[in-house]
Amino acid sequence: MNTRLRFLILLLLIHYIGSSQTSTISGKILDTNDKSPLVGVNILFGNNQGTTSNIDGDYNISLKPGKHNIVFQYLGYETYSLEINIAPNEKINQNIYLSNTSKELDLVVVSAGKFEQKLEEVTVSMDVIKPTLIENKNTTDLEILMNQSPGVQVVDGQANIRGGSGWSYNTGSRVLVMIDDMPILSGDRGTVQWNMIPMENISQIEVIKGASSVLFGSSAMNGVINVRTSYPKGAPETKISLFSGQYDKPRREGLHWWGNNIRRFHGMSFNYAEKKTNTGIVVGGNVYANDGFKGGFVTDSTHHRYGEEIPVSEKRGRFNFNINHNAQNISGLSYGINGNLVFSDTYESLIFQHDSVGYTPIGVTDGDKPVRFNQMMFNIDPFIKYINSNNNTQHSYKSRFFRDDYQPHNNEIGYSNVFFQEYQFQKTFNLENEAKIVSTTGLSSNYIKGNYDEIYGELGTSRIKQLFNYSGYSQIDAKYQRINLSIGVRLEHLIFQNDHQLVPVIRSGLNYQLFDGTFVRSSFGQGYRYPTIMELFVKTDFDPVYVYPNPDLQPESGWSSEIGLKQLLQIGEWKGMLDIAGFIMYYDDMIEFTFGGWGPMGVDSNNDGSVTADEFDDNLYGFGFKCINIGETRITGFEISAMGEGKIGNVDVSLLASYTKVNPVIVNPEEDYYEYVGGLQDGNTINYVESSYYTEENILKYRHENILKFDINLDYGMFMTGLSTRYNSMMKNMDLVFGSSAFNEGGIDVGIDEIINLGVLDSRERMLEGDLILDYRFGIHLNEDVTLSLIIDNLLNREYQTRPADLGPPRAYTLKISAKI
Repeated sequence: MNTRLRFLILLLLIHYIGSSQTSTISGKILDTNDKSPLVGVNILFGNNQGTTSNIDGDYNISLKPGKHNIVFQYLGYETYSLEINIAPNEKINQNIYLSNTSKELDLVVVSAGKFEQKLEEVTVSMDVIKPTLIENKNTTDLEILMNQSPGVQVVDGQANIRGGSGWSYNTGSRVLVMIDDMPILSGDRGTVQWNMIPMENISQIEVIKGASSVLFGSSAMNGVINVRTSYPKGAPETKISLFSGQYDKPRREGLHWWGNNIRRFHGMSFNYAEKKTNTGIVVGGNVYANDGFKGGFVTDSTHHRYGEEIPVSEKRGRFNFNINHNAQNISGLSYGINGNLVFSDTYESLIFQHDSVGYTPIGVTDGDKPVRFNQMMFNIDPFIKYINSNNNTQHSYKSRFFRDDYQPHNNEIGYSNVFFQEYQFQKTFNLENEAKIVSTTGLSSNYIKGNYDEIYGELGTSRIKQLFNYSGYSQIDAKYQRINLSIGVRLEHLIFQNDHQLVPVIRSGLNYQLFDGTFVRSSFGQGYRYPTIMELFVKTDFDPVYVYPNPDLQPESGWSSEIGLKQLLQIGEWKGMLDIAGFIMYYDDMIEFTFGGWGPMGVDSNNDGSVTADEFDDNLYGFGFKCINIGETRITGFEISAMGEGKIGNVDVSLLASYTKVNPVIVNPEEDYYEYVGGLQDGNTINYVESSYYTEENILKYRHENILKFDINLDYGMFMTGLSTRYNSMMKNMDLVFGSSAFNEGGIDVGIDEIINLGVLDSRERMLEGDLILDYRFGIHLNEDVTLSLIIDNLLNREYQTRPADLGPPRAYTLKISAKI
């Protein structure tokens, strides 16, 4: 045997002996207090080697024989170091228990960078709402709760953040609402489907403020509301809640249309969660019925429904499930499927008949029923995820098929399909001196199909509309000592009919820890939103008010920037945060929902080529709503918010408070941005000055400049009490037509005789100081698992406006019992 061959055999023997002596240490990483598994714990060892715990909290490390120091790091927990001396081929089983840090409010978020970060270290303004507020306030859908969130307002189902949107109805949203990182917007309408959100199974709600299109896509140009659902941790747990309530008599007699009848609402929800071996299962649902506080009786004696009660009521039911399985034979692999099914039967009204009867929709007394929506929605969400702990990489694929069937006028049928899918790759680099870089790259597609026979074929085009959106994105998040840096880019390709749009957007952010507990940040982000199918082609009526199409509508784009400071607070065991931010948002070709004379003067209901006097009233002489581009806008302001939880003495205290000041203005108030075609104002051009009720400060329509919110909850022994407060300053500006002589006695003269007196100006006159709403709650813990609560919404029974020609609900009493089994 020659020398070279002997040397090669020797090397192979050495390699074999070395590899056979590889040792391992494995176990679970658990929370010290509740023994729940901790997912994604960073584990550092050797020469900058690292791994993470899986979804069950399991870890497994291969080591060479000898001495090793293993470091376990997790956000919100104390770092733990383990020194071991491991023998050849030894297998050590060692569970690790990590303790929650006592000096900081333990808020970990994922929405800012799609990985776990401490709230104080993110580079954008972000708020977190915990599920306790949902439970304490008996929130039946997220739309109501978000009005308590700092800087967020929801009107007619449309969310806006810091004045980024005005009032729009059943049209596209600039705020992207998601469940577990996937959008929950209807396809053709682009509206938020609040009823789809499983309120009984929420882990926390994360609100990002400002343009967030890089990671989340075009609908996130004003911000993101990401609902994170909870997954089972072990033993079975069942939560059940039942409630019933009624509306009180309004202060003004004219609003009390229901007389001696009682307007009730009631419902129940449940949630069952269990983790058995490697499979987690969650099943939940709710049912809800509301008689409604809006409505009236038919008073026209010539109408065949004379004396009939016509309410604006609501009924709905939802069922949802989550199934997640961890593969037993492949470490780090998990997959599953989530689903949701909703049925609802809802009546909706757009404007009131007159201020003196503000809870009665227009047309009801003449026998015209509000628009009825029979709706069925469901989504199916398969997903798969693989975490490779050897090289700190993560692959994930998630998808959603979302179907929305709706019948807005009984005999009319519309539907939309959404097929969303996303692949994401994430790589974590653990560097020296506790430096870390997280690289997130992804590809996504969104296919939308809308079909509405009565609308989409009106303009001589196909009734089926399809929109395609393909995008790729990449973001780098780096942390080094006191600095957190984020930079990202996204490229979107949108295809709608013959229109192709290729849109790049960027974002960047910096967070610096100035002192212990003090963090400063700055950020910049771009946004872009393509009009929805409904905004382009809608033509429908809310007797006698019409909504008109605008096929010439252009996409809107913009950017936002801010600087901010976050200060951690601690009073004994109570921990909180104080946040101060200054911001600016700029939009080009902003899309606004506008009231004007868009339609023909009357409806030729007999198709005889002529319009009778009665038929002029059938569509308010052509006045209605349309989405139009209004040009360049700018919104500046500042926001102060505080939140916290913990014990002060023997009392558990939770706090959420904020003040938001916005200055929303149009940049070019005298620039013509549209022209009336047909109707009373045929040929007239439109600009801000000529279409606005209040023009002195160039303030955008339908905005509140001052927003104050406050919520406090006290829990002591067997008793709980809480108070919520919301103040909105007066909405100075609205469409001129709302304040004109056409719809008000003594209104601004616009050269049009009175069509109908809505009394909008009378309503505004009573509310010059703005709206102040107080909600109160009181509860008794019958034992550790059962609580009985009394909730009073609008405690002072104040009359307030959510927008022109619409009043908020009167005082309401709710009795609720909730239990955990």
